[in-house]
Amino acid sequence: MAAGAARDGGGHISRMLALGEALRDRRTAVSLSIVGGRLGGDAARRATKLGLSEGPIPDGVVVVADLPRVGDAIGLAPWERLVVFDDANAFAGEAAIVVQPSLPSWTGPGSGGRVLAGYDYVPLARRYREIRGQGPAAPARATSETGNPLQILLSFGGSDPDLVTERIAPSLAGTGDDRAAWSVVALVGAGHREPVEIPGIAVVRDPPDLPERLVAADLVILGAGTMKFEAACLRRPAILVAAADDQLPVGPPFAATGAAMWLGDGRSVEPAWVRDAVVQLLSQPTRRDAMAARAGEIVDGRGAERLADAILGISADLL
Repeated sequence: MAAGAARDGGGHISRMLALGEALRDRRTAVSLSIVGGRLGGDAARRATKLGLSEGPIPDGVVVVADLPRVGDAIGLAPWERLVVFDDANAFAGEAAIVVQPSLPSWTGPGSGGRVLAGYDYVPLARRYREIRGQGPAAPARATSETGNPLQILLSFGGSDPDLVTERIAPSLAGTGDDRAAWSVVALVGAGHREPVEIPGIAVVRDPPDLPERLVAADLVILGAGTMKFEAACLRRPAILVAAADDQLPVGPPFAATGAAMWLGDGRSVEPAWVRDAVVQLLSQPTRRDAMAARAGEIVDGRGAERLADAILGISADLL
């Protein structure tokens, strides 16, 4: 079960699809329920590829709930059949497994028969692990070493309800000497308002090849949601800003690992600060290499597999 309302972004659905993929790899029956919205765009394509259709929760199954208002998970199933994602450390009920993928530990008021906390439990689609497995990341390019501009990818989630894209992207589209060193693509999700027009910036909506676009970027500028983990798995240096309230507490600890640079709340940060950070990082390929290496160390892309095995353990215990 995943939240699907536009205000909730696309991360909840993306995580459940990644987990569904890992469960299907283990020949497990999976159904998908969307709360407050419906599948669309690339999420719908991924679900179709997995053979998943939207529907109600069947009786007598293990229920995995990924909801921003995590209290809504209470009562979805008996505690021994309930798995809850709780990024905000807010779950006050009881569950067989509580998953906290965004922070090193879970400190919620409820209880879990088992707590799985930390970046090892971030569920990512298999494609990220496949790309990562093709070999080490290429050394970071310096602007002085090539006549081709460095590639910047900017994205703030599936819906970006506060239009952080429109706030930040124009600062990177100037015509000065710095601008000649890079090229910017802004990715917007299926839930982003239409149309999106930013002079000097290429805007792409809901691309089906997101992993390939991420790995090709020299630098990514992202919200502090699920996509930061996808970029980290692919060993991409990142600048992070919050695009929603729930990203404010999880962005700084991730950046503190050395895997990214944190600039604060994207809804209020000065866009010029973002540009300054871009100029700084693009001129420091050694620093970007260090960020990329650290990112790959803390997110290995196998979180969905670990979670699938834990969930199947619940099923085995109930037999």
